[in-house]
Amino acid sequence: MRRSRLNPVRRQAVAFARPWWARLRERCGQALARTACRLRGPATPPPAEAAHRRIGRRGEECARAFLERQGYRIIAANLRQQFAGRRWAEMDLIAWQGRTLVFVEVKTRARRQAGFAAERAVHRGKRRRLIAGAKNYLRLRGWRCAYRFDVVSVYGPDQPRPEIELLRDAFH
Repeated sequence: MRRSRLNPVRRQAVAFARPWWARLRERCGQALARTACRLRGPATPPPAEAAHRRIGRRGEECARAFLERQGYRIIAANLRQQFAGRRWAEMDLIAWQGRTLVFVEVKTRARRQAGFAAERAVHRGKRRRLIAGAKNYLRLRGWRCAYRFDVVSVYGPDQPRPEIELLRDAFH
């Protein structure tokens, strides 16, 4: 290590002017510094939520309140599970209605447009993933009960009175 010509007080001030991870790397090694960086996380605050995510989150809140008023008992929300290796299924809401377990897919749109129904966004691939995820959910819990799939369309979740439509038993 090269000796500095600065006085000891100045040398200490220069040492602390470097980032914390550079000092840690010198003392403890590169691997430990990388681990500390991952644990500490970014120094900047998280970015603001994107508009489409905010609308989707607000739509799910509206759908949840609507379903609870209809007599559904919500047991899970935004459940993601892996099945068949690398495939993922995300179920927006899972609820009981009487003795039937209901898997609810929520589709949110900022406003209603002619010819663009939100429930049409539940395409064949999405339906297949939801069905496989539901069967996996039941299998993991050992439940043998009747179940169905509902689709809730929410239009204008940021409006004072959003328009909500429920399509019961949307697909099999």
